[in-house]
Amino acid sequence: MAETPAEAIAHDDVCPICHLLLFDPVRTRCNHILCASCMAQWADTTALSNIIPSRLDLNLSDFSPDYVAAIHAEANCPMCRTLTTASPDTTLKTALAQRYPLTYEERRVEELALRAAVAGSGHGTEGMVILIGNKHRIDRAAENRNTHDWTWFLRCSRPDLIEEVRVSLHDSFRPPQLTLRAPPFEVHRWGWGSFTVKANVVLKEPYSWITDGNSAATRNPVITLDWTLSFEGRGNQGRVRAKVRKILEDPHDDGRASPVAWPHMEADHV
Repeated sequence: MAETPAEAIAHDDVCPICHLLLFDPVRTRCNHILCASCMAQWADTTALSNIIPSRLDLNLSDFSPDYVAAIHAEANCPMCRTLTTASPDTTLKTALAQRYPLTYEERRVEELALRAAVAGSGHGTEGMVILIGNKHRIDRAAENRNTHDWTWFLRCSRPDLIEEVRVSLHDSFRPPQLTLRAPPFEVHRWGWGSFTVKANVVLKEPYSWITDGNSAATRNPVITLDWTLSFEGRGNQGRVRAKVRKILEDPHDDGRASPVAWPHMEADHV
């Protein structure tokens, strides 16, 4: 039986990183095109800030468990070194699959095998989106000064990775410390003044938060998020895009890790 002739791949359809046919192509803001997996690997090693506060422009219903860290994490472009992000180019993806059906299928099989190998190695990077904020309303029927009815919340696209959320309120509340072990991660109270709610978000083993300050080999299961309650209108909320990774514990490590302090989230009206 005669072998199927190899498909000739045009130069513009080759990834500049892996030098193979582009698969799940993403386009950077500086207009360079790479495989999603190549951009993910590059962003994982070159991102200047793995945690990016931003104005909220999505609803919880927009969250996807298939969020790809490389598409949303800022990194220096591997081609021109410009600080950028990348977005899926679905039009090009469809065109490549139609133009090179055999090669694109081979690339799909290769990518699936690669992802399985990375996931099994304990070094796979996954993306997570976190919403933090508070709802608010004025309780005009209150008989004392506690007229602000508020609900602090923390929601994320991967709640299955969260072990617990340790919440610290103002010392005037009883109890001032709470541990939330299952979603929804919310605290509802009445009060008269604003203050900063501190939340330590703890990942399940063997996951670790990826930040600029921690070693790739050291598990860091705890990060700290601060949110100052907003009593403007119906409340405010902010968004964080983060990365997590499976980390194999060092048998000589005592397992304790210092929380990583994240900056206050930028707020936007709900």
